[in-house]
Amino acid sequence: MDTKTVRTIAIVGNNASGKTTLAEAMLYFTKAVPKQGKVDDGTSVMDFEPEEIRRKISISNAFHHFMWNKHHIYLMDTPGDDNFLSETRIALHGADAVIFVVDATDPTKPQAQKIAAVVKELGLPGIVFVNKMDKENAEFKKTLDFFRAETCCNLVPIALPIHEKGTLKAIIDLVQQKAYGHPVDTVGPPRAMAIPQQAQDEAEAMKNNLTEFSAESDDDLLEKFLEGGELTDEEIMKGLRQGTLKGGFLPVMCGSASSLTGVSMLLDAVLSMFPSPDERPGLDGEDVKTKKTVSRAPLSSEPFSAIVLKTMVDPYAGKLSVLKVISGELNSEMSVLNANNDTMEKIGQLLLIEGKAQSVRTIPAGPGEIVAVAKLKDTRTGDTLCDGSRPVQFSFIDLPSPVLTYAVVPKSRGDEEKITQALAKLQEEDPSLWVSRNAETAELLLSGNGQIHIDTSVEKMERKFGVHVDLKLPKIPYRETIKGVQKGVVYRHKKQTGGAGQFAEVHFDISAMPRGGGFEFEEALVGMNVPRNFVPAVEKGIHEAMQVGPIAGFPVVDVKVRFYDGKSHEVDSSEMAFKLAAIQCFKKGMMDAKPIMLEPLVKLTITVPDDYIGDIIGDLNSRRGRVMGMEPGESGQKVLAITPMSEVQRYVLDLNAMTGGRGTFVMEPSHYEEVPGQIADKLIAALNEAKAASEK
Repeated sequence: MDTKTVRTIAIVGNNASGKTTLAEAMLYFTKAVPKQGKVDDGTSVMDFEPEEIRRKISISNAFHHFMWNKHHIYLMDTPGDDNFLSETRIALHGADAVIFVVDATDPTKPQAQKIAAVVKELGLPGIVFVNKMDKENAEFKKTLDFFRAETCCNLVPIALPIHEKGTLKAIIDLVQQKAYGHPVDTVGPPRAMAIPQQAQDEAEAMKNNLTEFSAESDDDLLEKFLEGGELTDEEIMKGLRQGTLKGGFLPVMCGSASSLTGVSMLLDAVLSMFPSPDERPGLDGEDVKTKKTVSRAPLSSEPFSAIVLKTMVDPYAGKLSVLKVISGELNSEMSVLNANNDTMEKIGQLLLIEGKAQSVRTIPAGPGEIVAVAKLKDTRTGDTLCDGSRPVQFSFIDLPSPVLTYAVVPKSRGDEEKITQALAKLQEEDPSLWVSRNAETAELLLSGNGQIHIDTSVEKMERKFGVHVDLKLPKIPYRETIKGVQKGVVYRHKKQTGGAGQFAEVHFDISAMPRGGGFEFEEALVGMNVPRNFVPAVEKGIHEAMQVGPIAGFPVVDVKVRFYDGKSHEVDSSEMAFKLAAIQCFKKGMMDAKPIMLEPLVKLTITVPDDYIGDIIGDLNSRRGRVMGMEPGESGQKVLAITPMSEVQRYVLDLNAMTGGRGTFVMEPSHYEEVPGQIADKLIAALNEAKAASEK
């Protein structure tokens, strides 16, 4: 296949802006599907997972392809909800260009800013499509003003909507200075019409504006423009294309995806404005043998390489790996190297993804094309597949750390046996999910990017793998320690039940260590009151006693024990007797040395627009947090704070509510501090109550 006829695009934008509706419109308009699917009635080709249909949102990337004017278009429909923006980031890593969809009736949602930042980082060209222009409250110019302010992108309208009595009548092609009405046949070409007189002056002024942007993108055009020459429509389009490919600006189009208005013009722009794979820069990677940087140009003549963009796991059909070819060609029956784990994979049939369906591809796949392969054993999302004789490994996009964690509790013993395998398969499909086990609390933890992300993952686990679980907030890993010093702690263990008895006496000095100092055991025995062979048993007993503190049963930290004396019996003393004596002596000394509880604190780095700083600081104060400083960021102010972990387990939900979804944060462990007395008393009472209830 001629690489110049390929376009690989991702549709991105705010949640509910109409991204999936636009994808459905493009597929229907190009006759790739027989009927235009609709999100609201559950007939969408691209939103096919039951969790998506029920919520009427996209939760994962969907793939399809179509032909337009002898060009092959590979389409990725991405989520817009904050919970699933990791999927969008992955799709952008595989795209050569993007279509931003903006809702003309409600452009104020904040996700566009986050997506635009990734688009800029990756250097992807794009087009803005202002959707829902047929709605009564649609406002084209206000939408552009808001999008421009949110994303700091240069916008160049190349189309202008015409409304008449509140109805979208036509769209003006500003380059050609022609208006196009809604097609009589909804899948036919739009009908040309004269530009209404009241719109002529505005259309001409906007053409002059885009002509300037076009001229500035090409030195020859700029010279002609400055000398007073008039640029032809072809020259204007040439300049617009160059400016788009360089990322100097985003052309803006408009219409209504649901009614197919403007879709034909958008499809033409995809071909004329967007790059073919061979016009994109080569991708740098690492030669896995020499560890040197190598580049793969997007050409069929280069060695084969590809990146896996998605993994689909079906309990019956098995695993499907969706990949984008970076260089060379991929054929069925090839053997390729997985550069990430140094294993060879056998390629079976090549498949074209069509929503939830697939069709067999009978010709090789070249640069820029997206295909799927079934049953790759050791390959996961983000892996590089390549020619084994010319190995290369590409870096994959960094996904944000999860912001919400729950403990996963199986509902039955049968679920308990299957849960580990089910969670592993979920992780294969969604690498933004984290699964871990807390050794201290013995809890299985599931971490994600928000409540909906966690909920849909649990629903998938039930539907696909038959595993049912409950979610609860994880236990806080509290600690216990002491504030004081207790010298001369003595405990005698004596037991006589007939026959050989048990006898051991130990003398301890117990003192506090600096915070984070851990545990120190000092053997300071003098004389032979205690044979030295019993010392390891004493230390072992202390370690065992430290696992369950005397206040509330949490591990003990930051203490020093000086074992300086004791007594023994030549017949009844044993390692077990000294171990038991050490356990009781340690507990006694702990209770006499001002025991306290410690709680884990976390460091928060919160990024919010300036307008929300006061609310954020006030909220942190109410959570016993301490603001450590502030610094400017690219998208607002960064607030650095330290706060107890127990106060921010569901912080992502509260932050979204406070900032309308405009705030983001990163959380990392910091240190332990003493729990304030009143809070400690309540906590201990609650723990004792829960323990008593569980023992009934």
